Amino acid sequence: MTTHRTATPTRPGGDGGGTSVAGTAPAECPLTSRVFEMVMEPAGVHVSQARRTTVTVLRQWSLPDALAEDARLVVSELVSNAITHGSGDVRLRLRHDNHELRIWVTDESTAPARRRRAGASDLGGRGLYLVACLSLRWGVADSGRTTYAVIPTLTEAPPCRRTTQSSSDPTC
Repeated sequence: MTTHRTATPTRPGGDGGGTSVAGTAPAECPLTSRVFEMVMEPAGVHVSQARRTTVTVLRQWSLPDALAEDARLVVSELVSNAITHGSGDVRLRLRHDNHELRIWVTDESTAPARRRRAGASDLGGRGLYLVACLSLRWGVADSGRTTYAVIPTLTEAPPCRRTTQSSSDPTC
């Protein structure tokens, strides 16, 4: 079972950053952020659903296809890790603010995601390396329950040298 929730937009200088339900902001209020959330049971079939849903949402937000493809790969890796190594339901949250797309994946495990070095013949172990390559920054928050990535929505590509930020992302 999956649950979806979309909220957009937030109002500048409004109620402390809370979101309003889609379509309820006045027309004259400039869009500053968009949020999408979905909760899924920890089953492998939901990885492909999360990928497809991410691309659909980002296209609805008029973000470039190349960015949507990068985000699709990041979501795939983070959701796969949460299903494989985490516990409980998995929550995917996307938020587009001005020049960034933030992706959070949360499960109930407090064991934080860790990047590891995969051997040449290993079939896995490269996911967080790919996340690091595609994102401006990534890390863990919420006592290890959440792994996040931030992807710039401008045309600049992030360098492929990212490390995990410890403990929490101040923007979470």
